[in-house]
Amino acid sequence: MKNALCVVILGTAALAGAAFAGQDKEEKPLRLEINLVDGSRVMGGPAIESIPMETSYARMNVPLKNISAIRIDEDHKTASIDLKNTDRMKGVVDLGSIGLETIFGKVAVNIGHIREIRVVAGGGILPAGEGALSFGGVKWTLWRTMFEVQGDRLVSLPRVREGFNYGHGGNGRGATLMTNVGSKEWKDYSVEFEFGMSGVNPSFNRYSLPLDYRSGTISFHVADVKESWNERGGSMYSLGFGGDGSWNLTCSYNFHCAVPNGFGNPTSDGSRSLAEGKGLKHDRKTGNKIRIDVSGKRIQIWVDGEKIADVRDEKMGEPIGGQTIDHGGIGIGWGFESMGWIRNFSARRL
Repeated sequence: MKNALCVVILGTAALAGAAFAGQDKEEKPLRLEINLVDGSRVMGGPAIESIPMETSYARMNVPLKNISAIRIDEDHKTASIDLKNTDRMKGVVDLGSIGLETIFGKVAVNIGHIREIRVVAGGGILPAGEGALSFGGVKWTLWRTMFEVQGDRLVSLPRVREGFNYGHGGNGRGATLMTNVGSKEWKDYSVEFEFGMSGVNPSFNRYSLPLDYRSGTISFHVADVKESWNERGGSMYSLGFGGDGSWNLTCSYNFHCAVPNGFGNPTSDGSRSLAEGKGLKHDRKTGNKIRIDVSGKRIQIWVDGEKIADVRDEKMGEPIGGQTIDHGGIGIGWGFESMGWIRNFSARRL
């Protein structure tokens, strides 16, 4: 009976090994995105190649390349492992800490501080670009208003950027962050972050908006755009959020207001509506987790872990008005005088 049990366990382990084998014909560099119990995140290249786990039927080392996510239980010993083939394993993880090579150097993260680990494969870290403020591994250009880092958040301030002609009769409204506009290096990538829309600051409300007014836009494949809405540019995909839970995914080519100053005569060389929906629950306090993957002509979007869009844009690489939107970085903005913030920003190649 003992021998029969041994054969069953060995057979199970062999099947698991067979399931793991051959999944990744091309070896790609792995990166761990570790979400900590305090809400912060650490990212970097792992110093380990597998996770030692003892299940109810066997003790094994699960290769990182076959794992999509690891969720640590509250006892900081047991864990659930989601495999890339959609199977799930549960058992005791035999790890004291995980070593990482990060942009800040080598660190070791104790398992007692870990809530979840995501294993991602890709072509490495994207260029940081140029900008006045570093946050989340990239450099941001601050448009229209000022921003500052407050703890683990990058927050918009109710203060106009010095030298910008702010206003509805000026050259634009709305706090905006931009990075890697027009970069050919930013082509197939995934971005993740927490996005907050915190309403209107009373001291920055010259147009008497309702204080609970909220809206925001996340742009990607930003091939071109200008800080002034009166300058030709505006070539990108845009994911827009309304305070009522509505959302829409669109793209535009050279969108701008064709007047010297103020919002008026809006025009573009082309635009498309790709998807829309309702029913999002915006959390003003903790924000919403956003993930956008753009690979080839496919665009996938998740909000709080739920996929809301999975579309292909067959016209992505076609030039319209001299612009193609198959490349370019990220823009994050808030509508009019609506304040907002981001946290735990990360970007990686796909």
